[in-house]
Amino acid sequence: MANSQFVHFLKENFPNNFNELVDKFSRYAAILERESKIHNLTAINPSEYEEKHFLDSLLLGKTYAFSNETLIDVGTGAGFPGLVLAIAYKDLKVTLLEPTRKRCDFLAKVVEALNLNNVTIINERAEDYVKVARGTYDLATSRAVANLSIILELSVPLLKVGGSALVMKGKSYPEELKDAQKAIDKLKIECQKVDTHTLDSDSSIRMNARFVKKSETSPKYPRPYSQIKKNPL
Repeated sequence: MANSQFVHFLKENFPNNFNELVDKFSRYAAILERESKIHNLTAINPSEYEEKHFLDSLLLGKTYAFSNETLIDVGTGAGFPGLVLAIAYKDLKVTLLEPTRKRCDFLAKVVEALNLNNVTIINERAEDYVKVARGTYDLATSRAVANLSIILELSVPLLKVGGSALVMKGKSYPEELKDAQKAIDKLKIECQKVDTHTLDSDSSIRMNARFVKKSETSPKYPRPYSQIKKNPL
């Protein structure tokens, strides 16, 4: 790995297991590069995995102090941020929720190769999985899944009261936040923190927000996805 922003971040934030993490993320990157040639798992160039996948995911640790908790990553795709967080924070119990079978198969390969015992992979949509998992998680994460009001409706019902939805967004976040005020009210959540970061390579903006669930979510949420998409809260 190059002496990059990602490497500096690992040295600063994970000094005690820096070498182990470098090794695991290197192997993750190699599997992702190999499998993406077959299954088109990411549009990011392999030279940018460290910054735009791994570092991008780990920056969420600046918004929330992860500990021995349960976390569900909604629409995890190729594992961002959920699988990255599971690698870095061994005490986290991470569920990777992904509706696409080929991506779940890829995630299983990484979990096996890295011998991760704190990861569960669920091949379902959030609006279906909530039927058996409503109110069971401490944390819900998401990156590049949908606009803010939609991802909150999918994520918040999975959380315990007092749990946090950690949403990763770009520079459009302030506009999305304005549009999501009705959803925030109906889902009974409160935005408690927003952090802004800049990636070195292209000065792109990352905005990570923490929404805390203040009371139980109405059982009518989430609605079927066709309704959510056609008429967001």
